[in-house]
Amino acid sequence: MSSKKSSDAIGGVIVFVVVVIALIPKEVWIFVGVVAGLGVVTAGIAWAIKTYDEHRAAAEAREIAEREAAAAAEKREREEQARREKQWRMRALGKKNAARVESALTAIEQVAASEAARAGWLGDVDFTADVVAITAGFEKAHALRKVIDQLSALDNPGADDKKILAEARATVDDLEKASVERVELIGKCAREARLIDESLRDERKAARTAEQRAELHAKLSAMLYGIEAAPDTKPQNSAADAVMARVQAYRDIKNQIQLTGSPGHERPDAVTSERLLALKAQVAPRTVRCFNCDYVQKVHATATVVSCVNCHVRMKLRART
Repeated sequence: MSSKKSSDAIGGVIVFVVVVIALIPKEVWIFVGVVAGLGVVTAGIAWAIKTYDEHRAAAEAREIAEREAAAAAEKREREEQARREKQWRMRALGKKNAARVESALTAIEQVAASEAARAGWLGDVDFTADVVAITAGFEKAHALRKVIDQLSALDNPGADDKKILAEARATVDDLEKASVERVELIGKCAREARLIDESLRDERKAARTAEQRAELHAKLSAMLYGIEAAPDTKPQNSAADAVMARVQAYRDIKNQIQLTGSPGHERPDAVTSERLLALKAQVAPRTVRCFNCDYVQKVHATATVVSCVNCHVRMKLRART
């Protein structure tokens, strides 16, 4: 019985769904299909872009790893080559001469890396012929010295032995002297290249300083011109000037009182009120009328030249009597 009821319920739901689908307009189904299609296309494009980015990142990583591996291998090969060449020079030239050749090679690297060489001031900086000549001279000298040592080690040297040994030693000295002079000349080239680099840096610094100086001169000139061309901003009724004028007037009155109160003069109360009023009037603000616009303004007592605050005409005042 319960199974039958469940089947009826499921059937009712199916019928309801079919009825609802039948009631949905055709246009709605078309819109839903278009949206679904766009969603599928968008997802496909996103997946393709992500896959492409992953493959490209992996390829770039492999390329970087290959370049780093190749650079490391080249570095190891250069180091191994330098080690073999150094060992050969120690055997073929002797310890002292090998060190001289090393110093020459270091100086050559310094010359090649200098700004003077890069800028073309030194011309051709290929020292290959010099290095070959230096190495050949030291190699011959070292080989001669080996034979000299062997011959010198023999017992009972004769006159011929002494003669040929002297000639061989002289030849060794000449060969080494020529090579050493060339090594020192290459070292001097490196020092001169450094001096030229310093000179070029000093010239650039001087040029920058001159440029900054010109800019600051122009800026300062413009500021000065602006200040000179600007209207006078000095206050016409300066409180500071007025206060100082009254301070001076007070001191004048005080001195007058002290003078009149000294022996041989009148007492302080003998100073007439008219004189005090006259001294006070000398420091009181003045009322001035502008001759151009008739504007009336007050100025401090000690002013001799003022500007009208209305029309900015400058006026020269007569001194008070």
